[in-house]
Amino acid sequence: MRMRFVVMVMLLPVLMRAGSECRSSCRLSNISITVESEECGSCITIDTTACAGLCKTQERVYRSPMIQYYQNICNFREWTYETYEFKGCPAGADSVFTYPVALSCDCSKCNSDITDCGVLSQQTSSCTAH
Repeated sequence: MRMRFVVMVMLLPVLMRAGSECRSSCRLSNISITVESEECGSCITIDTTACAGLCKTQERVYRSPMIQYYQNICNFREWTYETYEFKGCPAGADSVFTYPVALSCDCSKCNSDITDCGVLSQQTSSCTAH
């Protein structure tokens, strides 16, 4: 009986760490963005980082009209911007594409001022042939 107790006490930190990993799986993820410039006649794929994963949430049984309701989502905590310049563009064409690069992530309320809070499409994007 004593041996079982010792083993359980030794496994407890491992089990707690595994549980927290499942609860906070919001983390950096490598993604590819397909960008097409009709003005420049080219299509590129940019590799960058974004935030993806699950955040702990609870659905209320009763939603009061007096209380604002929101759920936490996996958001950028820190980010920077990078720029790609399309080559061979005609004069006056918009040849610059700027995109965010996630540096760190956390579970927080979606800020619709800087984020598209809708559902992302699961379809692979690609350039259209003209």
